[in-house]
Order: sequence, then C-alpha cells, then structure tokens
Amino acid sequence: MRKADRKDVLKNRIVIQSLIFLSVIFVFLGIVLWRNTSRGSTAYVERDDFIFGTLVRVVVASEKQDPETIIDAMIQEMKRIESKFHPYHNGSSVIFKLNHSSKAMTVDEETAFLISKSLYYSKLTAGAFDPALGRLIKLWGFDSPDTEKKLPKPEEIQEALKASGYRNVKVNVKEVLLENGVWLDLGGIAKGYAVDQAVRIAKRMDENATGFVDAGGDIAIIGPKFGQYPWKIGIRDPRGGPQDIVGVVYLSEGAIATSGDYERYFEVEGIRYHHILDPQTGYPARKAISATVIAEKLVDADALATAAFVLGWHKIVEGFVGIGAQAMIIDAEGNTFKTRGFSAYEKE
Repeated sequence: MRKADRKDVLKNRIVIQSLIFLSVIFVFLGIVLWRNTSRGSTAYVERDDFIFGTLVRVVVASEKQDPETIIDAMIQEMKRIESKFHPYHNGSSVIFKLNHSSKAMTVDEETAFLISKSLYYSKLTAGAFDPALGRLIKLWGFDSPDTEKKLPKPEEIQEALKASGYRNVKVNVKEVLLENGVWLDLGGIAKGYAVDQAVRIAKRMDENATGFVDAGGDIAIIGPKFGQYPWKIGIRDPRGGPQDIVGVVYLSEGAIATSGDYERYFEVEGIRYHHILDPQTGYPARKAISATVIAEKLVDADALATAAFVLGWHKIVEGFVGIGAQAMIIDAEGNTFKTRGFSAYEKE
C-alpha cells in the first residue's frame, strides 16, 4: 500500500504543479492581452537629434510602416528646411543669399510662402512678430549658440534698428526684395513650419500613425496616444528648473509652442538679456517671461507665442481666439493670464 500511496501522491503533485504553472501562464497572458488591448499593439519608437539649435525628439508608432523609416523621413525633412532657411552661417541657404543681395531675387514657392506667412503675422500682431530682425539678432550674439553674447552699445542698437523691420520686406508672388539693408531671420517661424512638414510626411506614410514631435519644447501632435488618448504636456515654470512645471495641457491633435526668457539668455550685473527682442526698442522684450500658444499648426503657434511674449497680455492676446488660438501668459511680475478657451485643454 505504501508504494501505491507514494505513486498517487507523486501523480497528484504533478497535476497540482501543472495546474499552477498553467494558471501563471494564463494570468501572465491576461496582463499582456489587457495591455495590448488598452494601449494598442504597436510600440512607440523614439529618436533624438539636434536641429534648429535645439534638441528635437520624434516619437512615432505605426502599424503600416516601419516607424524607423517614418522617423528617418521626418528628420531628413526638418534638416532640409533648417539648411535652406538658415540666415547666417550657410552660404548656400536661400535666406543667406537674400540677406546679401542688393537686388530683388526670384525665390521658389516654398520660400515665398514662408516669408509671406511671416509678414502675415507681422501685420496681424502690429509688428510684435518680425522676421526682419536679423541684424539685431546677430548684434546681440543670438544668431548661433556658439556666438559670443554681448550687451551692445545704445548707438549700435539704434544703427541696427535702422536696418530692421518687416515693412522693408517686399514680396511680389515669387520675387523678394529686402530694402534698407535688412536681414531676414525666420527662426521664429521656420522651426514650427519644419515640424509641421515632418508631421505631414508621417501622416502621408501612414494616415493612422500616432506620436509627436518635440522641438525644444514646441510640440506638434502626429496622432493621439495609442490611437485614443491625449498626450500630457507640461508647461515649464519660467523661474524653475527644466523639470518644474506651472501647468499641464492635454492634446490629441494640434500644436503648442512656448516662448520664454529662460531659453537663451545671458546676464550682466544681475539683469537677464534674452533672445526675444522687442522690434520697437531693439532690446529684449520685458512684458512677459513666458508665453504659451495652442493652435492647429505649430507654424502658427510658434509665431503667435513670440508675438504674445513681446506684446504681453493686455494688448492683443484675447484677439488670438478669433483666429483659432488659445494662449497663456506669465507676466514680468509672475501673474498668469489665460484666454477664455485655454482651460478646455487643461482637462484630460
């Protein structure tokens, strides 16, 4: 009987161990299937690169195309636009050629479009956004991360102001003329345009692709997270560290851009001099320390964030609502102002 009992016990142990093992397998599969069902079956691929003088992160998921292939095409497009519209150190760029031409130049359709778009926002914001501040930007040393930053003399600023201003830029279809020695610098709009074009390429390769592009804090959405959830985006505290935020917005589509005096600056005798210049004075704008704009396209959010920073809340920001944009401004005293519809993006 003892031998028989031992066999039965052994058999029972094997059965019990098998059941436990199968239970673990099914529990594990249940977790995986739940995760796949709730988050989608495609993994996100991320890549970082340095474009437009800032860190650019591209995040893409696609069931139709290899995400790596999509990211390759997106980054290639952004670098193409960066090279084409770099105003200072690239002798082959169209903007460099325009800035060093004393005559009208015939440009391609894309260049004419982007310059015209810049002038549109200049007129809309009463010159707060100005693409013709190249000489002032170079004078301050904000033309490149490698250029020495300096506090110019008042007479140098006045001289550069004479050779600045969007009214000196004339566009006739594809013919562009820069008057009074002005230099174009499309940095306030070219990055947004490049990101929008990269998103367009991603959607062309897979209309159901999802993800986002983060170009130094300016973000355009490719598609909702896992195809159904909004992306959570923190708005940086302009007087905190890189990880400190003053608010959160949720976007399933569209774009968001922030202009702040903490991005590129230097200090002299305790005074902060940043790269967002007031076209009226030639000095850094002082009516805000941060301006965030949500719009359908990043090219629009980019330009309007710059204008909002220069103008401050009390002048025109509520007017952004009429053109489909929402804004949040933090003024020089640390007060926060928001357009009427901004709060809708603060709800998940």
